[in-house]
Amino acid sequence: MKKLLAVMAMTAVASAAQAATISFQYGLPIVQATTEITQTGQLGRFDGSLGTLTGASLLVSGAATFSFTGTNTAQQSQRATINSNTELFWSSEIAALSALLTDTIALSASSGSQQYAVGETKSFGPFARDGQFSVDLSGILASLVGAGTFGLTCESSSGFGVAGGGGNIASTQSTQAGCGATITYTYDAVVPPPAIPEPGTLALVGLALAGIGAARRRKA
Repeated sequence: MKKLLAVMAMTAVASAAQAATISFQYGLPIVQATTEITQTGQLGRFDGSLGTLTGASLLVSGAATFSFTGTNTAQQSQRATINSNTELFWSSEIAALSALLTDTIALSASSGSQQYAVGETKSFGPFARDGQFSVDLSGILASLVGAGTFGLTCESSSGFGVAGGGGNIASTQSTQAGCGATITYTYDAVVPPPAIPEPGTLALVGLALAGIGAARRRKA
């Protein structure tokens, strides 16, 4: 009888929780375009039917490629350094998320100090650079739950400069950049309760236990 009660008790156990993760991404691998860029990707919201959301993190990635030239237009040799840079900024249509995206990714390349002969042109690159940073979203979980997706936008701000050369270094540049992101949710997934045995199965278990009890009494 105790065994029968144990079987019946197991069928009455409430649904248990099981830790799980799910991720969404866009723009990976990163595809670059000529700066300045404004790229918006879509990331999935957390589907509340999966369970209870317990945490979330966002990893944003950026990459840039720099190519440039310098030409000495003076009538004497010149020394100069050429620098190219791109800074990537993020924002989101979810206001609470935008407020957390205060970090940026600053990427740059330099020719280093170079000596130019009269009329000489020097080419540099392509230089490939990349970076990333992560944001803990545990404080805005309610804003991430829902159906569908939300937008995440990346924008670039690029610069270029020549140090030295007395203003006699003519230059050209080509800069490309791109962005990507991954959002990862951690949650307690609901595990369905064990199936309840059919009445016929319980009846058979009861008969078996009754038979065992009768056999023991006869032996006694």
